[in-house]
Amino acid sequence: MKRTAVLISIFAVFTAVTIAQKRSVPSFGQYPAAVERTRAKAINFRSNPGARSFRTRLSNALRGGVNFAGHYILTGWGCGTGCTIAAIIDARTGNVYSPDEFSGIDATYGDDYSDEQLKFRKNSRMLIISGRPGSRAENETAPPSGDYYYEWTNNRLRLLRFVEKVN
Repeated sequence: MKRTAVLISIFAVFTAVTIAQKRSVPSFGQYPAAVERTRAKAINFRSNPGARSFRTRLSNALRGGVNFAGHYILTGWGCGTGCTIAAIIDARTGNVYSPDEFSGIDATYGDDYSDEQLKFRKNSRMLIISGRPGSRAENETAPPSGDYYYEWTNNRLRLLRFVEKVN
């Protein structure tokens, strides 16, 4: 009888912890952004000299209009199998931002493979990177795989939460 009570207690604790973790994950609605109908005439390549290498991708994205954080355009393209590079364009000014986290995002493999490495909304400042964010030194260990929740604020990504994917 005591053994059954202990097992039930342990199960209840694990269940409560799991539910608490899922509830504490940020939501898009917690980071609202007023959507603007604005469109820059051209990409401002002076704002980011490295952006010239991707001028076709960025120019095509600019034509698509606002899709992130109220007045930004988030765009991405492949850099190999399971790899994505991305950038953010300010639709007001044409300025291009390339956060370090967007430099070679690795997909999550195993049971939790995601072909949608970037999740975002036009009416929210929150962004989710599924996999491993980019920009690490050649000999540096890769960060753990999972969902990285960021807020786009002051033209920078601010990490809100990380939820590791366990295979």
